[in-house]
Amino acid sequence: MMTRRSLLQQSFFAAAAAGLNVDKLMTLGESNEDAVRPIDRKALVTRHNVTRTSIQRRSPLQVGNGRFAFGVDLTGLQTFVPFNTMSEGAWYHAPLPQGQAEGDYEPPQFEMQGKLRRNQAPDPARPELSQWLYANPSKINLGRIGLSLKKADGSSANEEDLENPSQTLDLWTGTIVSRFTFEGRLVKVTTACQPDSDAIAVRVEGKGVGAFLEFPAPDGREFCDYVGTMKDADAFPMVVLSDSEGGLKLKHDLGEDSYYVAVSGRACQITPPLPLEKRPTITVVSARYGTGSDWADVASVVAAKIGQGLVANTPTLGADPAPNRVKSLEVTYSVGGRVRQAVVAEHAFWIPDEITEAGRFAVVATGDTMELVVGFAKEEKGIEKLPKAADVFAQSAKAWPAFWKTGGAIDLSESTDPRWKELERRAVLSQYLMAVNEAGDLPPQESGLVNNGWHGKYHMEMIWWHVAHYALWNRWTPYDAVSTIYERMLPSAEAVAKQEDYDGARWTKMAGPEFRNSPHICNAMLAWQQPHPMFFAELEYRAKPNAKTLEKWHSVLEATADFMASYVWFEAESGHFNIGPPLSVVSELNDYFATKNPAFELTYWHIGLRLAQTWRERMKLPRNAEWDEILQKLAPLPVQDGVYVMYEGVPDMWTKYNRGHPEECGIYGWLPGDRVDIETMERTLARTESTWRWATCWGWDFPLMAMCAARLGHPERAVDFLLVPEFGFDDAGLAVAGPDAPSPYFPSNGGLLYTLAMMAAGWDGAPKNASPPGFAKDGWVVRHENLLPAL
Repeated sequence: MMTRRSLLQQSFFAAAAAGLNVDKLMTLGESNEDAVRPIDRKALVTRHNVTRTSIQRRSPLQVGNGRFAFGVDLTGLQTFVPFNTMSEGAWYHAPLPQGQAEGDYEPPQFEMQGKLRRNQAPDPARPELSQWLYANPSKINLGRIGLSLKKADGSSANEEDLENPSQTLDLWTGTIVSRFTFEGRLVKVTTACQPDSDAIAVRVEGKGVGAFLEFPAPDGREFCDYVGTMKDADAFPMVVLSDSEGGLKLKHDLGEDSYYVAVSGRACQITPPLPLEKRPTITVVSARYGTGSDWADVASVVAAKIGQGLVANTPTLGADPAPNRVKSLEVTYSVGGRVRQAVVAEHAFWIPDEITEAGRFAVVATGDTMELVVGFAKEEKGIEKLPKAADVFAQSAKAWPAFWKTGGAIDLSESTDPRWKELERRAVLSQYLMAVNEAGDLPPQESGLVNNGWHGKYHMEMIWWHVAHYALWNRWTPYDAVSTIYERMLPSAEAVAKQEDYDGARWTKMAGPEFRNSPHICNAMLAWQQPHPMFFAELEYRAKPNAKTLEKWHSVLEATADFMASYVWFEAESGHFNIGPPLSVVSELNDYFATKNPAFELTYWHIGLRLAQTWRERMKLPRNAEWDEILQKLAPLPVQDGVYVMYEGVPDMWTKYNRGHPEECGIYGWLPGDRVDIETMERTLARTESTWRWATCWGWDFPLMAMCAARLGHPERAVDFLLVPEFGFDDAGLAVAGPDAPSPYFPSNGGLLYTLAMMAAGWDGAPKNASPPGFAKDGWVVRHENLLPAL
């Protein structure tokens, strides 16, 4: 969905679609010594095209442009599985709790080193308002587009009615082609996304195959595979603004929010849904629930609920005629003089086809090949002109090759280690998925544009895992777009710091498009997101060491460092500056009010202040004396029994806290390791490997461990960490999360890409006699182009 920034920060795909010369973009890195034989990028990419022959219910294939994405099932649309259509700009504000306003929220106070400070936790006097602030605004599903497949008897098809289904995602063109046979007829569906707007193009080849559109209502839930509900859709009406031969223009009225939709087609007719008063009347003839010889008459219950649909289970139907046995619901009903029967499996949702279809926009084909374009926008002017489907396919086929030809590349195909293909597959698919889901103006949420984890809000501590890889892979357009979030958020971050009686700017943990904090005790206590701007700025300066880069980051780094300096406190007895308590560490598993001087935060604080001083020197400014004093007197990294531990004095480190994120290994690998003793770090890596409960880990834990192993000089272990079973990726490249995070989990993809670039191109202080330094020599041939080394 286009935003006010989009004209200035068009995506890479938009630049390619506009005909700009992108071959010279993003070429700041250097190839390895095999540069005389360039990587065949088309072969590299297309050998990992995704092919499916069976339906997946939690893992869509997607087309998109980084700001907008469309997930499809095996039909190439959302026919049987209601995957989501999501945009970084599509949000919904639920009504505020009655009688309350946003400004009524008051952050509670906590004692910190003898001083009461406000913190962005829930307001105990206003729990409903605090929950509203946490959940709002929330991401919405813009709409569902599916095929209308009618069998000879007039009933709707189900997925079992498709014969010989086959679907391929062509990564080189960003196009999905789906084929199947339906009642003896061949059907082919081609799907693509316009590179520079929130628009989907579909071509359907097959006699008598139509389509439908429906627009779910927001329902306030989060972590949903299928976002929104049709149950309450009539409460949020679609207003037809115009209906002409050129198509439909619609407005989705969501109260405080509204969105616009344009639909146009070729060789088809588009019909709005029937008004409520004209929709068919359903009469329940009989309904029973049970199994075998044990049934309960539930006709009256079904008749009362049938208009909105129901779930076939005991709580809904109010009967359990066969306890502890699998049951079903059998319904006979009449509509328009015709008698229908339905058998509904236990726990399945059911609503008669006639009701569902009456509430949908129907697309009826008038020929054997139908084309449809659906566009979405926040403002009406955004749907004034829709492209033709053929133009969308052509633009996608131009923009995606341009994407693949620029930026970094890693080719492992000459390796003899049999794992090369899986590692390369993950790298290629991760690049595609990040470009589809995570290349907009806002930091992405953990599941990108696949679903609405955490109500679709982004996490500022996780932005590193989503974005940093773009720098090492020389993809500066998405990096620049997202990294400017700090400049845009600076006023709100300064307001938070002031409210909590700190200097500078405190970056929130979880926010939405309004940059407002989402009250939660963990959100209030987390701090490891604070030094991120220094890391991002340094990555950019390494690639673009000029005055523009210095000015871009100067105000942000000054405000960030001022906060970091005021956040630590001096302890006269030890002569050290300390961090915490209270504090949530990276894993969020600690006792906040007992945590002092965690290893990761101490290391990152030192790196952040060091880089902030370096920035001042580059700008010919004097060093900040306060920051220097903190750098000299910052508490030492906590060590117990010769290994680094989570925080100073932590009890039961290797029996209680040996789960979740192994952050103590992040201080040397992910981070460049200020003040780290190498021998102690070696022992820490070994202890973590041997005692950690890896089944409790997920996502970026494994890139973190791989970076630690690589920097310590153990490349064979680095590769092993990237291929452990717990670090799973499905056939589409979507990363499977662990027990405490939703799937898919895009920090896995971002972490993998950053780590692979680091292992291939090196890092500060990497051995000069090893190329690439992060891969073992035995079994691995790593050809890479246009990658930058890590810090």
